[in-house]
Amino acid sequence: MSSNEPTDDDREEENDSPEEESPVSEDSGESTAESPTDQDEDELGDVVETDDEDQPPKRISLKERLITLCTPTKLGVSIAVVAIIGLAWWATRPIEPPKPPEKPPEPDELYAQQIEQILSGDSTQLHATSYEIDDAKLLLIPLEELEKAAEQRQLDLLADEASSEDDATTDESSSEEAPLPPGSSFTGSSRESDQPEVAELPKLDTVLIDEGVITDEGMVTIAKIPELRHLRLRLSPITDEGLKPLLERKSIWFLNLPHSRLTEKGIRSLSELPKLRQLRIGSTLLGNDIGRALLDVKSLRGLHLIGVPLSDEGLKIIVELPHLESLYLDDAAITESGWDWLFQNHPQLHVHINQRHHDRDPQHHKHE
Repeated sequence: MSSNEPTDDDREEENDSPEEESPVSEDSGESTAESPTDQDEDELGDVVETDDEDQPPKRISLKERLITLCTPTKLGVSIAVVAIIGLAWWATRPIEPPKPPEKPPEPDELYAQQIEQILSGDSTQLHATSYEIDDAKLLLIPLEELEKAAEQRQLDLLADEASSEDDATTDESSSEEAPLPPGSSFTGSSRESDQPEVAELPKLDTVLIDEGVITDEGMVTIAKIPELRHLRLRLSPITDEGLKPLLERKSIWFLNLPHSRLTEKGIRSLSELPKLRQLRIGSTLLGNDIGRALLDVKSLRGLHLIGVPLSDEGLKIIVELPHLESLYLDDAAITESGWDWLFQNHPQLHVHINQRHHDRDPQHHKHE
């Protein structure tokens, strides 16, 4: 046996000798327990600075975090991403087809709407400027309803007049009667509660037809409008015969027939309209003798002659109308001496020549 091998006694001594503690493990344990970390997390999970063990941890603010995030590079990338998303949405968005323009109402629809407004009491005018009206369409005017409404208005007017008379009688005898109790009022009208109000009754007092041709036959229909006061028919060659039915409508105060075929006889017949105040007439069949015919229409306040070759002599006759206030003459044959005579002898007249004032007109003023 070799002398280098340990003996049994040597092995026992090694087992009985106390084990020396490993300095390495102790040092490493102390290092683990005692050395502080550069950064730590607080109870909310935010990173805080912990450089000094004795100094309390410092929270990194939201502003500082945003500053670190909002760098030019990061902002550029974010803007690019948003722009790409926006372009992608714009390119793939649903596109609605353009709506076709609304179709304008047909002439028959416009005419029906005006008739409905008249029947409902919303309008008292039949005014056709953008569509044509002929004799056949005039037959659609609700003449029967208008006649009933006119009769009802007349009855209401008579009732109001009777009520006014009763009120006057009551006032005269009120000193002999006991006074009414407080809160009560006297009403002399005996109108039933279910009777329609006057404002709700249909009424047609103005007919203005600027498009379409109305003939003498159509004048028969127009003359049946019970409360007609203002009539204008452009492009309509109304003759003396067509004017006759209209003479029964005594309520007319404004008559405008710029394209008529009236003669001196028809002009003279207008004297049967007692309320006629304004007359606008154009006719190639009228001449200088119109002045004599107009003298019979003594109610006139305003006169407008269109295309009538009135001379100085005719002018001197027309201004003899007792109530004439305005005189409009288009395409007349009056000389400068005739105008001088007019302005010197009738300076109160409001005169228009071809839709304008004469330079020497004392009533000259600007029209807005």
